[in-house]
Amino acid sequence: MSYRLFIFDLDGTLVDTSPGIMATVRHVEKVMGMEPIPDSDLRKFIGPPLEDSFLRYHHAAPERAKEMVSCYRERYGTIGVGEAAVYPGIPEILDLIRNTPGAYAAVATLKHHTMAEKSLAQFDLTRWFDAIAAGTDEHPSKAALIRQVMEQLRWTDPATAVMMGDSRYDGEGALEAGVDFVPLTYGFGFSEPGSLVGLPTVFTAEKPEDLVQFVKEALC
Repeated sequence: MSYRLFIFDLDGTLVDTSPGIMATVRHVEKVMGMEPIPDSDLRKFIGPPLEDSFLRYHHAAPERAKEMVSCYRERYGTIGVGEAAVYPGIPEILDLIRNTPGAYAAVATLKHHTMAEKSLAQFDLTRWFDAIAAGTDEHPSKAALIRQVMEQLRWTDPATAVMMGDSRYDGEGALEAGVDFVPLTYGFGFSEPGSLVGLPTVFTAEKPEDLVQFVKEALC
């Protein structure tokens, strides 16, 4: 199918931010004197809003969770943001979209906008995107962020837009916003069996190279 608006998630999609995210969660636990969570839960911090994850996996009280988020952002914004790497093929994809008339690239991420902006700037990715919608202290849904991107670009045809991401947040957001969805199983959100059940998809990228091929064919 042909698309002209390509909406990307950030963590686990454009950039492998897992080393910085997981190291920073461990830093928060140490600084705040909390019992470390299992590694299996640690990986689940990649993608969802931080406060939600601290509430869920550390069973923190709401005010405590907010303190943990502040501690996290202090370390991640200075050190953790650099503990990452752009996935292979991403610059090629973005260059291809940029040089195709009528095609646009955007980011829709639940990551707080302060951290998202630093992550994109760290790897000189900001310049490739025509619209960026990121999380705020009000925690907008992924569907709301996808709609925000389309509003920024005055995009009126959801049938020509596709969301690409590595979690159910991305898939459910795409479904709610009325755009197609491509799950990226090389990320972190679809590691468990059955995690894609109930999500309509048009393609599945098992490795970054698959995403490169998908975009090339979609632009034809």
